Amino acid sequence: MRTRWFIAPALALGLAWVAPRGDAQDACRPEIAEMDKYSYLRALSLDLRGVVPTMEEYESLEGVDDVPEALINEWLASDEHAARVARHHRTQLWPNITNVRIIHFQRNISERDRDADLWWRDGVSSQLRGGRVGCLDEPASYDGDGNLIFQETPDGVRREGYEMVRPYWDPSVELKVCALDAQTQELSTMTGRPCSSRETNADAGCGCGPNLRWCSTSAVVNRVTRAMADDVERRIMANVQNGEPYQELFTGRRAFVNGPLSFFWKNLAYVYDRVPLVPEAVDVDLLPEIEFTAEDEWQEIELPASHSGILTSPLFLLRFQTNRARASRFFDRFLCRPFQPPPGGIPLDDEVAALQPDVQQRPGCNYCHAILEPAAAHWGRWTQQGGGFLSTDLFPAFDPSCADCGRGAEACSETCSLHYITRAVSPEEEEYLGMLRGFQFLRREHEGFVDDGPSRLVREGLVDGSLTSCTSVRAVEWLLAREPSPQEADWMDSITTRFVGTGLAYPELVRSIVTSDTYRRVR
Repeated sequence: MRTRWFIAPALALGLAWVAPRGDAQDACRPEIAEMDKYSYLRALSLDLRGVVPTMEEYESLEGVDDVPEALINEWLASDEHAARVARHHRTQLWPNITNVRIIHFQRNISERDRDADLWWRDGVSSQLRGGRVGCLDEPASYDGDGNLIFQETPDGVRREGYEMVRPYWDPSVELKVCALDAQTQELSTMTGRPCSSRETNADAGCGCGPNLRWCSTSAVVNRVTRAMADDVERRIMANVQNGEPYQELFTGRRAFVNGPLSFFWKNLAYVYDRVPLVPEAVDVDLLPEIEFTAEDEWQEIELPASHSGILTSPLFLLRFQTNRARASRFFDRFLCRPFQPPPGGIPLDDEVAALQPDVQQRPGCNYCHAILEPAAAHWGRWTQQGGGFLSTDLFPAFDPSCADCGRGAEACSETCSLHYITRAVSPEEEEYLGMLRGFQFLRREHEGFVDDGPSRLVREGLVDGSLTSCTSVRAVEWLLAREPSPQEADWMDSITTRFVGTGLAYPELVRSIVTSDTYRRVR
């Protein structure tokens, strides 16, 4: 529990205060039923803006009975309050994805020889040069046909010189980049494949492209993943600032891109590691042209109709990488329906469970999974361990070639291996060979969930009231720093009713809480 303390104006200025000598109990603050106007002002300012009031704001209460409603309105409409709401949602979304490897390690370029200031891709040096070595500390040389000249050693290692390159992440500097890594052609001189795809990661006929645009550094990846988190916070802030219905966060098509995000989608998305964000869920051709270095330049874009707000944002999909995890997080934090066993746990019979591959029917597991599996199907067209979108025109629900390769008729393509069921470990799974992974073990009445997307879960949460009531609970937990008690059920009902009556405007929900007697009680 959090206690709100009144700070007198003198203390707010940082002046020291010493308790008078005598009984320590005499120096304690007397118990009061609710915050006075000064304590209330401080509590409001901290919750709504994240800062303590100014001396002028304290002094403005002289001669008035209470904190003016106009001041509360001003703070609720401020950018600082929108930022506070976005910060509150961090606890719901866990927006740290800095550990996710969105770029293949073979595309990482770094200053491997700091004495000579030489940059190269250490992850593919053995394939390119025959050993884990870089190039020579001298300008690259070419023959009459424009081919690189190498110096070879008896053990088969060959080394070339370097080229001077201005990298996209800092065009103000020139780097000495090993010539094999500095190649700029779009197609491999050896295989003819695009140098901007992961197929050519270790292709000696490809380099990092103009200004190294198909390679990255750890700092580049951090900027991109940080931008993915910032995009979601900007969506939340825009929802608050524009007075939009709260559910638009989960059904809308607004997103934001800055330099790192725009550059990533245009140049780096196809050199992924194990968490692909392709096929892209954005229209890359319509993205604004923003230099990578423009981290603070943000532009709003409209996403395709397949999106479901922040529930299909790169941040959410990469933070919760399985469809079960995505559904579980939404149910837990936004519907207040966590998947957890009953008191005393669930009795399990391992022998019986081993005979049932469908967890919706497996004894014990079905307690949660009878609900969780159909819910997870709403993300069935979003790649797991990634965030690409599998459109119906390119990825039908059933692909006969994937079924054939699953039965051993031919080798499975990468598309089949990644997105379709190509292996049956039990007779019950045979009928699903060749199906998109999101359809496995779905009952017929649930198959439509895959194409409906997460937006359907949001609509259902609005209809049964779980989304609105849970939103009220989460807001109360934030602003009171505790869960609402059973004795406050009527108050919570009234808060939710008013929230619905405002068209689900989040600032109005906050207003209902912070102007209530419950909020003003000392706690």
